[in-house]
Amino acid sequence: MENLNELKGKLTRDGVDGFLITNEINIHYLTNFTGSESILLITPDNNYLFTDFRYVEQAQQDIPWINIIERKVSLIRTICGKLKQLHIKKLYIESLHLTVNQYYEIKDTVKGIHVLPVQGIVEKYRKRKTREEIKKIQQAIDIAEKAYNNIRKKIRAGFSEKNLADVLEFEIRNQGGERSSFEIICAAGSHASKPHAHTTDRQIQDNDSVLTDWGARFQFYNSDLTRVTFTDKISQKLREIYQIVLDAQCFAIDKVKPGRIAKDIDSIARSYIEKKGFGKCFGHGLGHGIGLEVHEGPVINKRSKEILEEGMVFTVEPGIYIPEWGGVRIEDIVLVTADSCNILSHLPKKITDVYR
Repeated sequence: MENLNELKGKLTRDGVDGFLITNEINIHYLTNFTGSESILLITPDNNYLFTDFRYVEQAQQDIPWINIIERKVSLIRTICGKLKQLHIKKLYIESLHLTVNQYYEIKDTVKGIHVLPVQGIVEKYRKRKTREEIKKIQQAIDIAEKAYNNIRKKIRAGFSEKNLADVLEFEIRNQGGERSSFEIICAAGSHASKPHAHTTDRQIQDNDSVLTDWGARFQFYNSDLTRVTFTDKISQKLREIYQIVLDAQCFAIDKVKPGRIAKDIDSIARSYIEKKGFGKCFGHGLGHGIGLEVHEGPVINKRSKEILEEGMVFTVEPGIYIPEWGGVRIEDIVLVTADSCNILSHLPKKITDVYR
């Protein structure tokens, strides 16, 4: 595990005796452990996975090269015992993923320990995907796209949002996905004015547009896509707004390459939508990283100072939402390459291609 070895080197350079990893996703990333309810302790010399009876066998199969410690009392008390045994004096903790109670139990139980809260150390590695990670994300995208293609004919008047989400969930599993990456959004007509609308029993009406936001999970990696489909006639207003969103997305994607600042990519799409008079109707960021989590680094919004690097994978998803009227969002996934980017998702999105 290359990144795990890099972390151990960082501990040595920082003069820190150990790093307590409590985020289960980071544990999986560093070790490939597929269980849960576990905590990882990294030291310059050894690694320890603390878990309970339910996951001991799984850990022995997944990561036989790590010291596996089965808790007999509480997980954090077991860890405190090991911290004492190893004479840990300086300990990094993931401040976003350790509870206040756990923090104080360590402080109170392990006398003289210096607990040092840190953020984003493992997540920094996760921003740049390896070839193997990219393959898994691509498979998750392919599964999601095949599933959507198989249910598009069901997008018609009389079919409910919930029915559509249910059959799409089934198709994701049928195509080889473990499950949906998140709760599927199907929003018809005016309901699409809510960017994260809750899917309801609302029936699709004649001449409705239907916004679907969905993704598939494959071997722990996720996809996230959005398309708008038209059931019948398209009003002139909807046609214009759809084209604005599509153009904004294309302009932004065209400028993605290493060295760009994330907020500048957001600005390209946002400025175009503002120029067309709909700036107040685009209130979320342009995109987000995707991988082991649906939302992870890098963040692509108007405040993000992150610099794009080769190997980053993220969504580009501009949208326009008008209360009580409806909304349009188009979302694809891109991979930053050595000199530009590759679009990993391939579903048609020209207005002439998105009729049912």
